[in-house]
Amino acid sequence: MNRPFRVAVIPTRDRHQMLTDCVDSVVDQVDAVYIIDNGSVPPIDPDRWVQASAFVGSAQVDLDPPNISALWNCGIRLAEHAAVVMAGAGEWDIAVLNSDVVVPPGWVDGLSSAMRSTTAVLAYPDQCGGAEQILHTRAEPVDLRQRITGYAFMLRGEAGLRADESMAWWYSDDSLDWEAREAGGSLLVPRLAVEHRDPNGSMRERPELEAQAARDRETFIARWGRAPH
Repeated sequence: MNRPFRVAVIPTRDRHQMLTDCVDSVVDQVDAVYIIDNGSVPPIDPDRWVQASAFVGSAQVDLDPPNISALWNCGIRLAEHAAVVMAGAGEWDIAVLNSDVVVPPGWVDGLSSAMRSTTAVLAYPDQCGGAEQILHTRAEPVDLRQRITGYAFMLRGEAGLRADESMAWWYSDDSLDWEAREAGGSLLVPRLAVEHRDPNGSMRERPELEAQAARDRETFIARWGRAPH
């Protein structure tokens, strides 16, 4: 294989149709897809993709209240196992996607190529129409238009980054971003915008998550000394 091994990690709960569209959009761009199913009813059945070019599997978890950082980390560990143990890869990309995201053709390759042409260990798409690729290397606030897209980003797998599970709902993506900047860089990549279908849908369904988000902000500040915006 002349490129890194590639895995998509998709946490979800009860978003069956949106999940189907998300997996369908990425499955031909990666070597494996891991769906982290946090108590969906009915459970997600990966067998619908049995004829796909990539392996599609699911891990059943039950975190209520949800902890998105723990769900990401579950998927990241599965991605590492698939890359290192099953494929014997020394380099691997991990595309972390919300289940309400649809990625365009060539998204994984474009983001990976951009990331690996730099020292970056994390990359994410510019959702605001910018034309400039920007490598952030300092753990500090940036223009909101350049902030990490927590619903669609990529990790350089061999860098070993993990989400901070003390931030259960919001701000762990920002914390991961800031950690990445100190470990080689976090890269904003233009012209690779994704379709994000239901922003904050989980918070509309679970109003108590707003209070968790506020607590996560305080946890972020306690770790980093200031807020990301």
